[in-house]
Amino acid sequence: MKVIEVSGSPREIGNLTGEALREEIREHLALFPPKIDSTLWAQRFPRFLETLKTYLPAVLAEIEGTAAGADIPLNTLFQLNLPMYANELVVEEGCTNIVFKDGKDGPLWGKNNDGLAKDERRPACARVIHRNDAIPTTVFTFCGMVATTDGMNAEGVAVGHSSVGSIFQQSDDFVPIRLWAYECMMQSRTTPEFVRRLSQLPTRGKGYSHVCVDAEGVMCSIEAPCPIMQVRKPAQDTRHMNCVNCYQLPALADTDRRTKSGKCNAKARQYFLEQSLAELSDYSVVDMQAILQHHGHPSICRHGGIDDSHTEYSMIGIPQSRRVLFADGNPCQDTYQEIQL
Repeated sequence: MKVIEVSGSPREIGNLTGEALREEIREHLALFPPKIDSTLWAQRFPRFLETLKTYLPAVLAEIEGTAAGADIPLNTLFQLNLPMYANELVVEEGCTNIVFKDGKDGPLWGKNNDGLAKDERRPACARVIHRNDAIPTTVFTFCGMVATTDGMNAEGVAVGHSSVGSIFQQSDDFVPIRLWAYECMMQSRTTPEFVRRLSQLPTRGKGYSHVCVDAEGVMCSIEAPCPIMQVRKPAQDTRHMNCVNCYQLPALADTDRRTKSGKCNAKARQYFLEQSLAELSDYSVVDMQAILQHHGHPSICRHGGIDDSHTEYSMIGIPQSRRVLFADGNPCQDTYQEIQL
């Protein structure tokens, strides 16, 4: 996993990102080219573009700068960052997110990012961003994509996501949720502020479950079958939360687009986490690593087989010390490296 550090205006950040990740972006596009009907794209793109100009001008400038820096067609990068999800989309991927309210190392966020392909992994990167009008932020994403809603900022706000899906109708005039969450993370100093910002606008996208925790240990889950968004709060006196590839709020239980096997696996991981996290005492980085390395039925560190997905990389955010740890690959096999914000 390539780590890059960029600073300046949104367009300068895009240019520097494109230059630093030029080969990785091209590799990503070669392995997973956007499968979009050109006629439909031409019809819908003007509304996508108008939404970016209205609500996300900085992100628009960054995308334009990245295309220029990477020397790839701007339209191709738009297609990578503005997927045309349909209501029929079936969500297959599986990811696991965990947050601790407090403990030996303070509040923590941990995540294993999982994908379906074993041999053709999308090239991932960590971008450390110092934008001149925003809070410094580290985001983990796939090269060429602005963000996938995983990371932590220099105020100690950490956010992770799991794909779930949505049965609801969405408008092309709605803001793309992943790009909106990226901007909200770069402007939020606490969990409540992130929730307020994220919920200000109707969103479109695949439909996600998120967790968020800040340096004060304020944590929640944001369940978003786009365009709907609901906040799930921790139970009283609970020191941990999780989100996997299902909605845990009863009112949203049937609003996903999971396959039957995927939903069963997600529920099994949810149950495992609820049981195992309740038994912890230190709620430390060591505890977080042990959970992220867990193998069994179900596994959290996933190697295919009965677990279907493969863990692509693992992250641990330590909000109070503004550090992020990451392992490029399965956390049972790869050593965590550190990024200091």
